[in-house]
Amino acid sequence: MQQREVAMFYRFLLAMLLVIPVNAVSNTELTEQQVRELLKVKMRTVELLAFNPTLVNAVRKQNEQNLDLQQIKMRDEKWRKSKQMTPFKLSMQVNKAGRLLKRTVATNASINEAFLTDNKGANVAAYPATSDYWQGDEEKWSASFNEGSGVMFIGPVEKDASTNTYAVQISAPVKDQKKTIGVLVVGVTLKYMESRHARR
Repeated sequence: MQQREVAMFYRFLLAMLLVIPVNAVSNTELTEQQVRELLKVKMRTVELLAFNPTLVNAVRKQNEQNLDLQQIKMRDEKWRKSKQMTPFKLSMQVNKAGRLLKRTVATNASINEAFLTDNKGANVAAYPATSDYWQGDEEKWSASFNEGSGVMFIGPVEKDASTNTYAVQISAPVKDQKKTIGVLVVGVTLKYMESRHARR
C-alpha cells in the first residue's frame, strides 16, 4: 500500500475511534489492515462506478460550461438556504447521471447516498439531495481530486446531515482517459461495516 493510502486509513481509523456512536465498530480497536478489509469491496465498487460512461459524460459536459467560482458559490448559498426540494436540486436527481445514482442507492442497502461533482467541486448529480451544492472546499473532494492527480479517499465515519445516518464517504476520481475531471462520492453505512466486522 502506498504511503498516502496508509495515512488515509490511519486518519479514518482515528476518526472511527473518536466520532462514531457507542455500541458500534469504534468499541473495538481495529488495525489499519482490518479497516482496509472492511471497506475493500465497497472501495472497488465506487472505483468501478466512477468509470461508468454515463457519469463520465455528465461531468465532461458540465466542465465544458466552465462555471466560475463566484457563480458556483452563489448557487451554493441558494442551495443551503433552501431546505425544500427546489427544481434545481431535483434536476440533480432526474438527469441521466442522477437516475443512475438513485438506482445505485435504491438497490444497495449499504449505500446511503451518492453524488457526482465536476472539476471545481460543484454538483453534477446527487441522490438524495446533498446539504450543499459546492463540495470543492471539503476534504472528501480536494483529497480525491488531488489537484488533478485523482486518488481514492476515505473520510471519517460521521453523521451525514442529508441522510441523518452514520456513514463513511468513499471518494473516487472520475477520469476522462487518464485526466481527472471530477469526483464521485458514495456513502457506506456504519451498519454495513458493523455487519462485516461481526462476521469476521
